[in-house]
Parts: sequence; C-alpha cells; structure tokens
Amino acid sequence: MDLHIHSDLSADGIKPVQEILKMAQEQKVDVLSITDHDTALAHIVVEHINLPKIYSGRVVSGVEIDVCENGTTFEILAYDFDVHPVQDWLYKKFGTVDKRQKRIQEKLLKLCEQKGFKVDKNFPWDAKAEFAHINIYRNIMQYSENEKLWGCVIADGSDFYRNSTTNQNFPLYMDMDFLWASVDEVNEVIHKNGGKTFLAHSFGYRKDFDTKTILDLCMKKGVDGIEVYHPKHSAEQIKFLLDYCHKNNLLISGGSDSHWKEPTDHFAQGLTGKLFIK
Repeated sequence: MDLHIHSDLSADGIKPVQEILKMAQEQKVDVLSITDHDTALAHIVVEHINLPKIYSGRVVSGVEIDVCENGTTFEILAYDFDVHPVQDWLYKKFGTVDKRQKRIQEKLLKLCEQKGFKVDKNFPWDAKAEFAHINIYRNIMQYSENEKLWGCVIADGSDFYRNSTTNQNFPLYMDMDFLWASVDEVNEVIHKNGGKTFLAHSFGYRKDFDTKTILDLCMKKGVDGIEVYHPKHSAEQIKFLLDYCHKNNLLISGGSDSHWKEPTDHFAQGLTGKLFIK
C-alpha cells in the first residue's frame, strides 16, 4: 500500500500514470494513490485507460495541496474524493502547473531585483518540469556575489523554498498566501466531495517548523488525519505522530512520496493494515 506517489503531472515527478500503475502491478502494490501537487488530473487519466489490463489493485483518488496559514506554508493530502468537482476547484484555484509556476517565478524575479540579487532573466526553464523556486535558486547560484546577500548556507533548491523564501527573516521571503489555499478552503471542498484530509509529512518542512502548533491548528480546523509513515520521519517521530493520532482520534496515512527521480525512489513497504484505507 502506498498513499503518496507523484507522476509526471507534478512539476517534480517524471513517470507517467500508466507506468506507475504497471510498476505497482509488478511489485504487488494492492492499494495506491497518486497525489500530484495541486492537481487530480492523474485520476482523470485513470478513468480513460483500461485499468484492469494494467493494474488489478485499488486506486484511491488523491492530491497534495499547498496551503498557507499566517505566513507558514505546508501541504495537505486529500483522499477518496469525487474527482471531477475537486479537479474543477483545483484548476480554478491553482491553474495549470506551468501557469502556477510562472506566477511564482515572476514574483521571485521582482524580489531579486528589489533586493539587489543578480539574475539572468533569460535563464532556461521548463515551467512544466521544474518548480520556480528551484529554477531561481539555480539562476542565483550562477553569481557568487549573491551569496553575501542572504548570509546563510542553502543546500539546494528545495532548501531554498523550505528554509529561505518561506522564512520571514530571509531577504527573498515571499508570502505564498497570494496563491496557496487555506486549510479551511481545502477541508470545505474535499469534505463536500466525500473525501478526507491529512497533514502531509509533518517533520518535512522548515528546520524551525513548529510541528506541534501546526498539528493542533489542523486538528482544530477539522483535518481528518496525519501522514504518519513517511521516509523523512524517524522512528521517534513516527511514534510521536501515532500517539498524537490515537490521543485525538485522527486517521493515519502514509506513503513513499516517490517522484521516481532517484534510484532510492520506490513504493512504500509494510503499510498494509496500518492505514485508514482498508
């Protein structure tokens, strides 16, 4: 069972939906959910293929939705919803992958100009295949003089997003409230369409991310559960999240979060019987 997988319909995934399903069949994954960023198009693709010829298991509708609460960004996983109305909302809220990323890049480039960062405005980029934050990071890193402007070590493009542009003390901080959804918005549309919502990878955000505060916020706002099992979670963190779920009567989810870019990307193992989907 694996309830957190990305396809090439996410800007950071590389495998088509059909290939993921064939792999799942070969590896005897009985239940899976493709949870692309801010789009449920993968599940519309599933509707238009001859599924029994490719995959004999259960496909649970899913999506990973970017949210922002009081300047703090994180993600909500949603499952088992009516695909078409949810996809209509996702498209209206976020647009297509490339349009969404272009809006982000435009704001980041303006911030760079305002703060004196040197960038190449013609730096090559495929908005359908790379997040704007990662592209801007690669652009900035071309010029050594930029390093003195941010005064800290940034490991890579993901770190640039997680620990820098979403950090109010960083010179290129950008409040993602202009684009991301609120927890209330996500709960409303997912619950109205028969689904459930989960805080994704609680320990996979900023280094100074206040996990307990966000857990409490999500619980009070009516999120149904927590993604407990995730490759970035230690055994101690998994125990903490399990205890939190049991104490607060929250559902439990988990998955590999595979994007199929690295040799280590694979389906989750050993989760059958542990998650809310039976």
